[in-house]
Amino acid sequence: MLRQTMRNVFDQYSQPENRLTHALLTALHEDRGLLALFLREIAGVKPPVAATHLSVLVQQLPETPPVSEEESERRGIPDGWVYSVEEEWCIVIESKVLIRLGADQIERHRRMAQRLGFTRVFVLAITTEEAARQRVEGEPRLKVLEWRKVYVWLRSHYGREWARRTAEYLEVAEARMIMDQQFVRGALTRFSGVPFSDDHPYTYLEAKRILRLLLDELRSRKDLRERLKIDPKAPGRGAITGSKGHIVWDFLSLRGDASKRFTSRPHLSLGIETRRLSVMVTIPDKVEGRVRRALREIGEDEFAALLARVVANLRPLLRAEPGAVPTFHAQQRRWRHRRAKADTDAELRFDLRTIPGAEGKPKKQPLWLSAAYGAFVNKRGSNYEFQIGVEFDYAKCAGLRKASATDLIAQVWLGCKPFVDLVR
Repeated sequence: MLRQTMRNVFDQYSQPENRLTHALLTALHEDRGLLALFLREIAGVKPPVAATHLSVLVQQLPETPPVSEEESERRGIPDGWVYSVEEEWCIVIESKVLIRLGADQIERHRRMAQRLGFTRVFVLAITTEEAARQRVEGEPRLKVLEWRKVYVWLRSHYGREWARRTAEYLEVAEARMIMDQQFVRGALTRFSGVPFSDDHPYTYLEAKRILRLLLDELRSRKDLRERLKIDPKAPGRGAITGSKGHIVWDFLSLRGDASKRFTSRPHLSLGIETRRLSVMVTIPDKVEGRVRRALREIGEDEFAALLARVVANLRPLLRAEPGAVPTFHAQQRRWRHRRAKADTDAELRFDLRTIPGAEGKPKKQPLWLSAAYGAFVNKRGSNYEFQIGVEFDYAKCAGLRKASATDLIAQVWLGCKPFVDLVR
């Protein structure tokens, strides 16, 4: 059984690996049905006795007095154990979050278990990076998997209290680590939807975590790479700031001159706001002259026709999510100093279906596009940028709360392809 040194799932060790292993093994100890599922579905092993007769331990050796976290680290004690002394059987669990997994550490843990008298030793390594598997290939009785897979597995058993609590703990832990800029590789969780609603209010930390996961998945999409020519290796914003603001945002780059700043090139923007998700193609105020000329030379009538094609491309998405709004958003801003919040001098936001020639119910009003397009053509040095895309209201778009929300986002950018082709 679990030793009395096991603490509450929300009680923190100092090391991330220890905190996460403690949370997971607490859940497995408290819910032995969940432990049986874990062994079968995650570890892929069949224990010699029922899960109710197994012992679960964190940060100490089986059948020995507990030691401090510092002493455990000094002695190289594995992060966790699931075992049966009578059957001489055990699973040694090693967790990696900020440090790489090495084959030598796996072998040390196996020898330690054998010295303790276990004759059947399995090792389960949980890491944040898939590449860890390649560094320990060929190790017998070893399974390596990512924390993200454990998270998805926990969510698949969300009806069980301890699975739900542990999945939610992983989300909180990941948000804090992103905030502290501790993550270099990998992730703890996987995107499972944008959860914000009246019952689940927006928070900066959670929005930042979700944004990171979203962009990781979007960078890997073949349709965006091949049809829009995004650059999946290009970095996004250097630092996601704005904890006191109403939006957390980042972007994907289009292939081109990687030496140029994103403020001079069109890019695909994704913003998680307090009340909505905005998926846009952005023309920044300092966009390079080539793009500015292309937009001027096309003329207002052809520009309107091009945007009408975008609306037509978005028709399937708008049928699936009637609460989504195809949007033109333009604004002129200025900053008092580099780190100051921008002052907005002017802003124009309208439904793209108001453009003559575009399909949809809103009443046609050509003046909105004339004002926005004219302000860009005649901007004369003002900090004027504009975006086209779709805004999804959390209260009206239930599809955002599913993992398939990545498909909605990709559909928006792919629907904007006629515009992207003009400005890329």
